[in-house]
Amino acid sequence: MPLPYFPVESGDYKISLGLKPQKTGCWLDVDEHYTSETKLKRELFSSQADAVFTTTGDATGSEAKILSLVESGLSADYPELEVATPVEHESPLARAASLVQEDLILMQQTGEDYILAAAAVCFPSGWNLADKVGQNLQTIHVPVPGLNPAIGGSIDKFFKNLKPGRIVERFNWGLFDDPALFQPAWLREIQPEKSRITAANIGQNIYFRVEKQTLQRLEGCNDILFTVRIFNTPLEEIKADFEKAETLHHSLISMPDALRHYKAVAAYEELLLDYLKS
Repeated sequence: MPLPYFPVESGDYKISLGLKPQKTGCWLDVDEHYTSETKLKRELFSSQADAVFTTTGDATGSEAKILSLVESGLSADYPELEVATPVEHESPLARAASLVQEDLILMQQTGEDYILAAAAVCFPSGWNLADKVGQNLQTIHVPVPGLNPAIGGSIDKFFKNLKPGRIVERFNWGLFDDPALFQPAWLREIQPEKSRITAANIGQNIYFRVEKQTLQRLEGCNDILFTVRIFNTPLEEIKADFEKAETLHHSLISMPDALRHYKAVAAYEELLLDYLKS
Protein backbone atom coordinates (compact mmCIF):
# COMPACT_ATOMS: atom_id res chain seq x y z
CA MET A 1 0.00 0.00 0.00
CA PRO A 2 1.13 3.63 -0.42
CA LEU A 3 3.23 4.84 2.50
CA PRO A 4 0.73 6.29 5.04
CA TYR A 5 3.23 6.83 7.86
CA PHE A 6 7.00 7.25 8.00
CA PRO A 7 7.90 7.23 11.72
CA VAL A 8 11.68 7.46 11.30
CA GLU A 9 13.16 10.47 13.03
CA SER A 10 15.99 12.43 11.44
CA GLY A 11 19.38 12.42 13.09
CA ASP A 12 21.01 9.63 15.07
CA TYR A 13 18.68 6.84 16.15
CA LYS A 14 17.57 6.81 19.78
CA ILE A 15 15.07 4.70 21.66
CA SER A 16 12.19 6.84 22.89
CA LEU A 17 8.57 6.51 23.96
CA GLY A 18 7.46 8.76 21.11
CA LEU A 19 3.98 9.18 22.59
CA LYS A 20 1.69 11.89 21.25
CA PRO A 21 -1.92 12.78 22.06
CA GLN A 22 -4.46 11.36 19.62
CA LYS A 23 -6.20 14.67 19.07
CA THR A 24 -9.10 13.67 16.81
CA GLY A 25 -10.39 10.88 19.04
CA CYS A 26 -10.63 8.67 15.94
CA TRP A 27 -8.35 5.86 17.11
CA LEU A 28 -9.56 3.23 14.61
CA ASP A 29 -7.88 3.41 11.20
CA VAL A 30 -10.03 2.06 8.35
CA ASP A 31 -8.77 2.01 4.76
CA GLU A 32 -9.39 0.24 1.45
CA HIS A 33 -8.06 -3.04 2.86
CA TYR A 34 -10.74 -3.25 5.56
CA THR A 35 -12.75 -6.03 3.92
CA SER A 36 -9.76 -8.22 3.01
CA GLU A 37 -8.01 -7.80 6.37
CA THR A 38 -11.10 -8.51 8.50
CA LYS A 39 -11.76 -11.55 6.28
CA LEU A 40 -8.20 -12.74 6.94
CA LYS A 41 -8.78 -12.28 10.66
CA ARG A 42 -11.87 -14.49 10.56
CA GLU A 43 -9.86 -17.14 8.71
CA LEU A 44 -7.06 -16.98 11.29
CA PHE A 45 -9.50 -17.28 14.19
CA SER A 46 -10.69 -20.47 12.51
CA SER A 47 -7.34 -21.98 11.49
CA GLN A 48 -4.93 -20.55 14.12
CA ALA A 49 -7.20 -20.02 17.13
CA ASP A 50 -4.55 -20.73 19.77
CA ALA A 51 -2.00 -18.51 18.03
CA VAL A 52 -4.17 -15.40 17.67
CA PHE A 53 -6.09 -15.26 20.96
CA THR A 54 -5.02 -15.63 24.57
CA THR A 55 -6.39 -14.74 27.99
CA THR A 56 -5.63 -15.20 31.65
CA GLY A 57 -9.38 -15.73 32.13
CA ASP A 58 -9.88 -12.76 34.44
CA ALA A 59 -10.79 -9.93 32.11
CA THR A 60 -14.34 -10.46 30.84
CA GLY A 61 -15.67 -7.13 32.11
CA SER A 62 -12.94 -5.13 30.43
CA GLU A 63 -13.27 -7.18 27.24
CA ALA A 64 -16.93 -6.18 27.07
CA LYS A 65 -15.94 -2.52 27.47
CA ILE A 66 -13.53 -2.87 24.55
CA LEU A 67 -16.21 -4.41 22.33
CA SER A 68 -18.49 -1.46 23.15
CA LEU A 69 -15.67 1.00 22.39
CA VAL A 70 -15.01 -0.61 19.00
CA GLU A 71 -18.67 -0.70 18.00
CA SER A 72 -19.26 2.93 19.02
CA GLY A 73 -16.01 4.04 17.36
CA LEU A 74 -16.92 2.45 14.04
CA SER A 75 -20.43 3.87 14.19
CA ALA A 76 -19.25 7.40 15.02
CA ASP A 77 -16.20 7.67 12.74
CA TYR A 78 -17.19 5.43 9.83
CA PRO A 79 -21.00 5.59 9.63
CA GLU A 80 -21.07 4.46 5.98
CA LEU A 81 -18.85 1.43 6.57
CA GLU A 82 -20.31 -2.01 5.98
CA VAL A 83 -19.02 -3.51 9.22
CA ALA A 84 -17.55 -7.01 9.05
CA THR A 85 -19.33 -10.02 10.49
CA PRO A 86 -17.77 -10.77 13.89
CA VAL A 87 -16.26 -14.18 14.61
CA GLU A 88 -18.26 -16.59 16.70
CA HIS A 89 -16.22 -16.53 19.87
CA GLU A 90 -17.03 -16.51 23.58
CA SER A 91 -14.59 -13.63 24.13
CA PRO A 92 -15.88 -10.08 23.56
CA LEU A 93 -12.28 -9.07 22.85
CA ALA A 94 -11.98 -11.59 20.02
CA ARG A 95 -15.28 -10.42 18.54
CA ALA A 96 -14.15 -6.81 18.79
CA ALA A 97 -10.82 -7.52 17.06
CA SER A 98 -12.59 -9.25 14.17
CA LEU A 99 -14.48 -6.02 13.40
CA VAL A 100 -11.38 -3.86 12.87
CA GLN A 101 -7.96 -3.91 11.23
CA GLU A 102 -6.27 -3.28 14.58
CA ASP A 103 -5.07 -6.00 16.91
CA LEU A 104 -6.36 -5.49 20.46
CA ILE A 105 -4.41 -6.10 23.66
CA LEU A 106 -5.74 -5.70 27.20
CA MET A 107 -3.18 -4.70 29.82
CA GLN A 108 -4.36 -5.19 33.40
CA GLN A 109 -2.84 -3.80 36.58
CA THR A 110 -1.69 -6.46 39.05
CA GLY A 111 0.03 -4.96 42.07
CA GLU A 112 2.74 -2.63 40.79
CA ASP A 113 2.84 -4.19 37.32
CA TYR A 114 0.75 -4.17 34.19
CA ILE A 115 0.38 -7.62 32.63
CA LEU A 116 -0.97 -8.82 29.30
CA ALA A 117 -4.30 -10.20 30.50
CA ALA A 118 -5.96 -10.89 27.14
CA ALA A 119 -5.19 -10.25 23.50
CA ALA A 120 -6.45 -10.85 19.98
CA VAL A 121 -3.39 -10.51 17.77
CA CYS A 122 -3.74 -11.73 14.19
CA PHE A 123 -0.88 -9.69 12.73
CA PRO A 124 2.21 -10.09 14.98
CA SER A 125 5.56 -8.82 13.72
CA GLY A 126 7.88 -11.72 14.51
CA TRP A 127 6.75 -12.61 18.06
CA ASN A 128 4.55 -15.27 19.63
CA LEU A 129 1.43 -14.20 21.51
CA ALA A 130 1.44 -17.31 23.71
CA ASP A 131 4.83 -16.28 25.13
CA LYS A 132 3.48 -12.93 26.34
CA VAL A 133 0.24 -13.77 28.18
CA GLY A 134 0.47 -13.06 31.91
CA GLN A 135 3.83 -11.28 31.49
CA ASN A 136 4.55 -7.75 32.71
CA LEU A 137 5.75 -4.94 30.47
CA GLN A 138 9.47 -5.31 31.05
CA THR A 139 9.36 -9.08 30.47
CA ILE A 140 7.37 -8.57 27.27
CA HIS A 141 10.02 -6.15 25.99
CA VAL A 142 13.08 -8.28 26.83
CA PRO A 143 13.63 -9.35 23.16
CA VAL A 144 14.05 -5.71 22.04
CA PRO A 145 17.77 -4.90 22.45
CA GLY A 146 18.39 -1.96 24.76
CA LEU A 147 14.73 -1.03 25.28
CA ASN A 148 14.32 -1.81 28.97
CA PRO A 149 17.52 -0.03 30.08
CA ALA A 150 16.60 3.01 28.01
CA ILE A 151 12.87 3.46 28.62
CA GLY A 152 11.54 0.46 30.58
CA GLY A 153 10.98 2.55 33.69
CA SER A 154 9.33 5.33 31.68
CA ILE A 155 6.91 2.85 30.12
CA ASP A 156 5.90 1.53 33.54
CA LYS A 157 5.39 5.09 34.79
CA PHE A 158 3.33 6.05 31.76
CA PHE A 159 0.96 3.11 32.18
CA LYS A 160 0.35 4.00 35.82
CA ASN A 161 -0.24 7.69 35.06
CA LEU A 162 -2.34 7.52 31.87
CA LYS A 163 -5.43 9.66 32.48
CA PRO A 164 -8.96 8.39 31.74
CA GLY A 165 -10.41 9.86 28.56
CA ARG A 166 -6.97 10.45 27.03
CA ILE A 167 -5.89 8.54 23.92
CA VAL A 168 -2.23 8.53 22.90
CA GLU A 169 -0.47 7.10 19.87
CA ARG A 170 3.02 6.06 18.91
CA PHE A 171 4.69 4.29 15.99
CA ASN A 172 7.14 1.45 15.59
CA TRP A 173 8.80 0.18 12.43
CA GLY A 174 10.91 -2.66 11.07
CA LEU A 175 12.08 -4.20 7.78
CA PHE A 176 10.78 -7.62 6.70
CA ASP A 177 11.36 -9.88 3.72
CA ASP A 178 7.70 -10.95 3.64
CA PRO A 179 4.57 -8.79 3.26
CA ALA A 180 2.33 -11.26 5.12
CA LEU A 181 0.39 -9.71 7.97
CA PHE A 182 0.39 -12.91 10.05
CA GLN A 183 4.08 -13.31 10.94
CA PRO A 184 4.53 -14.95 14.35
CA ALA A 185 8.07 -15.97 15.22
CA TRP A 186 7.28 -19.69 15.11
CA LEU A 187 5.98 -19.44 11.53
CA ARG A 188 9.02 -17.52 10.31
CA GLU A 189 11.27 -20.20 11.80
CA ILE A 190 9.64 -23.08 9.90
CA GLN A 191 9.16 -21.34 6.56
CA PRO A 192 11.37 -22.59 3.72
CA GLU A 193 14.18 -20.32 2.59
CA LYS A 194 12.87 -17.59 0.32
CA SER A 195 14.14 -16.78 -3.15
CA ARG A 196 17.42 -14.98 -2.92
CA ILE A 197 17.15 -11.22 -2.60
CA THR A 198 19.63 -9.34 -4.77
CA ALA A 199 20.64 -5.76 -5.40
CA ALA A 200 18.34 -5.83 -8.43
CA ASN A 201 15.18 -6.88 -6.58
CA ILE A 202 15.64 -5.77 -2.98
CA GLY A 203 13.33 -2.78 -3.42
CA GLN A 204 10.43 -5.08 -4.30
CA ASN A 205 11.19 -7.80 -1.74
CA ILE A 206 11.97 -5.91 1.47
CA TYR A 207 9.02 -4.26 3.19
CA PHE A 208 8.88 -1.28 5.52
CA ARG A 209 6.43 -2.49 8.18
CA VAL A 210 4.88 0.17 10.40
CA GLU A 211 2.94 -0.41 13.61
CA LYS A 212 0.55 2.37 14.56
CA GLN A 213 -0.15 1.90 18.26
CA THR A 214 -2.72 3.57 20.51
CA LEU A 215 -3.31 3.39 24.25
CA GLN A 216 -6.30 4.40 26.35
CA ARG A 217 -7.51 3.63 29.85
CA LEU A 218 -10.88 1.91 30.04
CA GLU A 219 -13.71 3.71 31.80
CA GLY A 220 -14.16 2.93 35.46
CA CYS A 221 -11.02 0.82 35.97
CA ASN A 222 -7.24 0.80 35.67
CA ASP A 223 -7.12 -1.53 32.65
CA ILE A 224 -5.60 -0.20 29.43
CA LEU A 225 -6.45 -1.01 25.82
CA PHE A 226 -3.38 -1.21 23.58
CA THR A 227 -4.01 -1.39 19.82
CA VAL A 228 -1.63 -2.21 16.95
CA ARG A 229 -2.39 -1.50 13.29
CA ILE A 230 -0.01 -2.79 10.57
CA PHE A 231 0.96 -0.98 7.36
CA ASN A 232 3.27 -2.58 4.76
CA THR A 233 5.11 -0.71 2.00
CA PRO A 234 7.76 -2.02 -0.45
CA LEU A 235 11.13 -0.45 0.22
CA GLU A 236 11.27 0.94 -3.33
CA GLU A 237 8.63 3.52 -2.35
CA ILE A 238 10.94 4.90 0.30
CA LYS A 239 13.92 4.77 -2.05
CA ALA A 240 11.93 6.94 -4.49
CA ASP A 241 11.97 9.75 -1.92
CA PHE A 242 15.58 10.87 -1.42
CA GLU A 243 14.96 12.47 1.98
CA LYS A 244 13.16 9.42 3.39
CA ALA A 245 15.80 7.03 2.02
CA GLU A 246 18.59 9.12 3.55
CA THR A 247 16.76 9.35 6.90
CA LEU A 248 16.17 5.59 7.05
CA HIS A 249 19.76 4.82 6.06
CA HIS A 250 21.18 7.11 8.74
CA SER A 251 18.82 5.69 11.36
CA LEU A 252 19.97 2.15 10.57
CA ILE A 253 23.70 2.87 10.63
CA SER A 254 23.48 4.97 13.81
CA MET A 255 21.64 2.39 15.92
CA PRO A 256 23.47 -0.34 17.89
CA ASP A 257 24.26 -3.46 15.86
CA ALA A 258 22.00 -5.68 17.97
CA LEU A 259 19.03 -3.37 17.44
CA ARG A 260 19.69 -3.11 13.69
CA HIS A 261 19.72 -6.93 13.48
CA TYR A 262 16.38 -6.88 15.32
CA LYS A 263 14.75 -4.21 13.15
CA ALA A 264 16.10 -5.34 9.79
CA VAL A 265 16.60 -8.66 8.03
CA ALA A 266 20.10 -9.57 9.18
CA ALA A 267 20.89 -11.65 6.07
CA TYR A 268 20.40 -8.63 3.81
CA GLU A 269 21.82 -5.78 5.89
CA GLU A 270 24.70 -4.98 3.53
CA LEU A 271 22.46 -5.03 0.47
CA LEU A 272 19.86 -2.98 2.29
CA LEU A 273 22.26 -0.24 3.34
CA ASP A 274 23.87 -0.09 -0.09
CA TYR A 275 20.44 0.15 -1.73
CA LEU A 276 19.32 3.03 0.47
CA LYS A 277 22.61 4.90 0.11
CA SER A 278 22.80 4.54 -3.67
